[in-house]
Amino acid sequence: MNNNPFAVVTPEEMTAEQADRLFVEMYSDFPQIRRPGNSIISGARGCGKSMFIRCSLPDVLMQKENKSDGKKIKFSDLDYLAFSVSCEKTYPNIKEFEGLDDKHTPYLINEHFLALHVLMSALFQLSKIQIENFDKKKYQNFFEDVYKRYMRLSRCLDDINPDYTSSNSFFLSLYRHTEKMQSDLIIYPSQFALNIEGEDYTYNMPLLSFLRFIVPVFKEMTNLPGFPKNKNIIIFVDDADNLSKIQTEIINTWIAYRTQPSISLKISTQLGLYKTHLTTAGVLIESPHDYKEINISNRYTTNAEDKYFDKASEILEKRLKLSGIDIKPEEFFPNYDKQVEGIQKEIELIKKEYPIKGRGNRLDDDVRRYAVPNYISKLGGRRKSRSTYRYAGLENIVHLSSGIIRYLLDAVSDMYETAIVKNKDDNITEISSDIQDRVLRNQADTFLYSELLKLNNNYQLTPINSPANDVEKLQNLICSMGKTFHDILISDRSERKVFSIALSNVPDQELSEIFKLGVRLGFFHETRIGNKEGNGRTLLYIMNRCLAPLFTLDPTGFQGYLFVTNKALHEAIKTAKPLRTLSECDDDMRQLTFDDILEE
Repeated sequence: MNNNPFAVVTPEEMTAEQADRLFVEMYSDFPQIRRPGNSIISGARGCGKSMFIRCSLPDVLMQKENKSDGKKIKFSDLDYLAFSVSCEKTYPNIKEFEGLDDKHTPYLINEHFLALHVLMSALFQLSKIQIENFDKKKYQNFFEDVYKRYMRLSRCLDDINPDYTSSNSFFLSLYRHTEKMQSDLIIYPSQFALNIEGEDYTYNMPLLSFLRFIVPVFKEMTNLPGFPKNKNIIIFVDDADNLSKIQTEIINTWIAYRTQPSISLKISTQLGLYKTHLTTAGVLIESPHDYKEINISNRYTTNAEDKYFDKASEILEKRLKLSGIDIKPEEFFPNYDKQVEGIQKEIELIKKEYPIKGRGNRLDDDVRRYAVPNYISKLGGRRKSRSTYRYAGLENIVHLSSGIIRYLLDAVSDMYETAIVKNKDDNITEISSDIQDRVLRNQADTFLYSELLKLNNNYQLTPINSPANDVEKLQNLICSMGKTFHDILISDRSERKVFSIALSNVPDQELSEIFKLGVRLGFFHETRIGNKEGNGRTLLYIMNRCLAPLFTLDPTGFQGYLFVTNKALHEAIKTAKPLRTLSECDDDMRQLTFDDILEE
């Protein structure tokens, strides 16, 4: 890590020691992800998928101490053997491989590429692990009777010369041979792109496969001395949304083989970007029969038991301590004193008037619901005056990250850098409230406007003669929701903290596409909730709390939700005007509790 304690480091680039010291299990799903069984793990970019995978690998697990004797865990004592396969930086250009679609055997060649990529990742990771009880004779038997045999059956006739001086050398020598195999493979699809006259395009290279190579070789490999006694293998496939459609179908075919518990596949993908759930045979893989589907992004919004605030605070505290800063996060990110005093006055007023004007069943309910909204409302009669509300303090920072740890780290990292520039000193003991507010507001502005503008400039999402493309419609919808939520916040309604809309109707295709884009880009969390009539379920969209500073909203605490019709939504995506007038909101306001959507 660099001098900035909050700097974001790619998990793949972390040492095992760094990863172990920084990792905090953010979600209750994490333990079950490590159990045998196939899973497709989806979540917004930055929610911690890659970090979890990094900390599930042997080198990180071996940093921990054995509870029985206090010594570090040995490789042979691990509960499972895990490998990580990244699809984000796969060497072959996906577009070049798509050139095989109209040629011969595109599925066989693409599976060879994927199986080879899995093999290379596993061999390289094993070459870095200290494996005890190396037995040259048993490694020779494994190579001759298993590895070499299945290579020959896969049409690889190369002379492979393993190094038997140690387990590390053995696996490294096999890895170097697979590097050559990959290099040869890369050349093949490029021939079609170059279209060299007279070139022979006959494919005469190996064809590795999951079922005919990875499964038998990996299962036999676990019998080598020093390997985990528990023979279960987990293959984490990270960033699978980067794969082509054909390659995704191949991964789904591997899932359909149901090789667990011997070999379990854990597929990580960005929310909404997994290209297909069909196999190469056109068969749909289904949950829970073939795999378990886990959506990490919704946990902060829909499950109180995950205690995101406590986990996020723990991450910040760990990073501060690792940088030699022995200060609690709540002290390092102080509140704005003047604002705290103003809110406290509102709390005292609510307590005084509760016996006569109280609305909630308990005094604490009214304090939670109305103290901050009352303060914001009294900042000024004009919206511009109310925008002087300062977003500062640990509670605001954590809640504004909206359950995405990357948002949190990006924000506090920028705060730290800004404080160094302002103070002209890297001995930072706290981040002033004005810097916190400035960074959080800039983060929200960048998220909604700069990022969407970049997307708008690079992708034509609807026909060019459309009155407004999907990006503009999404931006209008978000602005419409934000304005509506602000108007409710400063009103005298009983429920003022609103961050969500529930659909009164089944959305038509246009609205479905807009919401789908919003979920994929992280602007909304999607779940379901009871409909108005109480006889079914309907879609609920929770706006990312990161956007709160743009509309002067309170991001803390439980939130209400508002029912809206398709007619109101269509008007919103065209004009960005508020979804409803305050008088229209009276009958359609609801209090959102975790129990409402806990089953989703």
